[in-house]
Amino acid sequence: MLHKRWVDDVADPLQKKIIEKVGSQNIKQKRQEELDSFLKYVNKKGNAFIEHYDPNEYDPFYMTKEDLNFLKVTIPPFRDPLKKAQYDKDDEKRTLLQCETGKIYTMKEFKEIEKAKLHSRFPRISNPRHFMTPNEWLKLPTRYIESEFCKRSRLKVKANYNISSFDWKPLERAPHLLESPKKEKAIICNCWSQC
Repeated sequence: MLHKRWVDDVADPLQKKIIEKVGSQNIKQKRQEELDSFLKYVNKKGNAFIEHYDPNEYDPFYMTKEDLNFLKVTIPPFRDPLKKAQYDKDDEKRTLLQCETGKIYTMKEFKEIEKAKLHSRFPRISNPRHFMTPNEWLKLPTRYIESEFCKRSRLKVKANYNISSFDWKPLERAPHLLESPKKEKAIICNCWSQC
């Protein structure tokens, strides 16, 4: 049932729009004119390269310059039945916002307000690079690594990782285990330097 509604409300209208645009007589006529002008240019010059062309004689981008919507399909917004729950939720939130503010919002305005509210919930970092222009970034000191926000949060996690839980007292009874064989290493090194 849901698939049938989706096909009726979304897929069929979209397919009809595309077939209308691409399969129209106007498109076929424009393509034929393009092909004729291309063949005339090739017969006259001998070859055609996209890098080297004279726009007065032949312009391969003529149709896109003349008609900006050439081969582009514009479609109206569809009420997709698969997203019905999301649409209903957005309509309800928009109605609540309209009741609170007394202003009537379009769905686009409502989405922008929702996005702004979402971004305002997160803490703004004092000096992140993505909020700066390149010139402002260059004015920062060369040793700047992080913002104040990140420095404060890093201080909260400060810990001493050099503390050992190993008990060294039993090894004090056997001092030969704690001594390092530096003399042997020195002899080994001397042997290698002589070779």
